Amino acid sequence: MNASGRTKTLVTFWGTRGSISTPGRITEKYGGNTPCVTVTHNDTTVIVDAGTGIRNLGLELLREANGKGSPLNLHLFLSHTHWDHIQGLPFFLPAYRESTRLTIYGSSKKERFLASVLKGQMDYEYFPVSMTALTADIRIQEMTAERMRLGPMEIDWEEQMYHPAGSLRYGFNIEGKRIVFATDIELDLIFGERKKTYKEAVHAEQYLSFIEGADLLIADGQFTEEEYPDRIGWGHSSIPVVLKAACRAGVKQLAIFHHDPQHSDKFLDEIWMKSRTRNGVADHGMDLFWAREGMTVAI
Repeated sequence: MNASGRTKTLVTFWGTRGSISTPGRITEKYGGNTPCVTVTHNDTTVIVDAGTGIRNLGLELLREANGKGSPLNLHLFLSHTHWDHIQGLPFFLPAYRESTRLTIYGSSKKERFLASVLKGQMDYEYFPVSMTALTADIRIQEMTAERMRLGPMEIDWEEQMYHPAGSLRYGFNIEGKRIVFATDIELDLIFGERKKTYKEAVHAEQYLSFIEGADLLIADGQFTEEEYPDRIGWGHSSIPVVLKAACRAGVKQLAIFHHDPQHSDKFLDEIWMKSRTRNGVADHGMDLFWAREGMTVAI
């Protein structure tokens, strides 16, 4: 408990890289594992995305569970089912434990049912172990209600259109604090310099409304301003556009996430140095940082 009597919410980054895992010497600082984040408050933990970072999370969860001698009741929210966001699930060891209960949440607007997508990546042509080997009590639930509650957390979500096959953004609301996970969206298409259609303008306002005043926004900033023109339509944002939108919405802390696999630690440090005094960040008093594997942020 802190001095005010409010328990802190902890956000931990287990994987921060986009597109493909990039282990090696030049990615040691920010990490090479693909997306996985946990949000924890008291005894309630939710997992967001199942990239390769979820493997290390699973090992940690098992250590804790074995120490307590208690079963695991886990909730995994998927932003979407591109491989870099689900490829760690077959290596998530709690899913092979009979006493584990794992509920997986995702979009109801997939071309194929969510269960079929997850089962497909463990087809024998791709992986030596089938999904039937996951002996945990696994329930796959497509998001329906606009809001849901898990313990002290109220969770809301919206569909994101500006990414191939779509994605979801999530808001986690805990004791007056709001954490937003909004990766894999091409914000340049709705906030860039070109003239917007009415539909694009509406989507821009919806995005701003969703992130408004967030205590922490975890946002996709995969490309630099110089890189983006050659990557239009890839479904990811340029960093300056993310910064401007976050400042406009009064975000308190912004974590740039989904780092490009070509971006080394040195390159990411250089971009941070350039970005922290630009695009109104200093004027708005927003805390800007680059998400780093193994980092825990207290909200």
